[in-house]
Amino acid sequence: MGRNAVTKERNLNPKKRDLYIVKLTETFKKHGLKKYSMDSIASELKVSKATLYHYFSSKDEMVEIALMRVIGQMNEFENITKNELLSFETRFYKMLELFSNSFNDISNLFLADLQDEYPLLWKLIQQFIDYVNQVLTDFYNNGKQAGVFREIHTAILVISDRMFFNAISDVEFLTKNNITLRMAFDEYFRMKCFGFIKQ
Repeated sequence: MGRNAVTKERNLNPKKRDLYIVKLTETFKKHGLKKYSMDSIASELKVSKATLYHYFSSKDEMVEIALMRVIGQMNEFENITKNELLSFETRFYKMLELFSNSFNDISNLFLADLQDEYPLLWKLIQQFIDYVNQVLTDFYNNGKQAGVFREIHTAILVISDRMFFNAISDVEFLTKNNITLRMAFDEYFRMKCFGFIKQ
């Protein structure tokens, strides 16, 4: 399985590590995770394997950081939903834009490999979906109280989102229908917007 992680002090220079992770995220998006070892990652980044081990303990650590980087980008959505300087409609559309752009960093292949090879990281995705649904529950309730969203039961709105997120976690469904994560997200919320935001 390649070289074991070596125990030594790491260089945690955040700028350098982030630079490598940004490049790797694009690579993992295009080619998935399975085919890459520390050797091939070093080759892809045009650095020595020793340099790579100077910044990261293992491929697993790099995959986790790449995933957490994308989730971290999406975490900003809660701040958007609570920004009372913006109208509910503006908050909603900004939130959708944030998610759409973040999903652009995750391909079906990346998702499939993550599900197969990294069950603990896959569990983090499921936990993040739970968190998103809780924040959306509060947002929908507040929007209805403000008279912006239609009087549709919040549980129905949230379960429809939950079912959608579960569907886009089904890589076979996405691949079979030639749908990317970003396409699925954009189409779903375009459909949903016309259904519950007052014109």
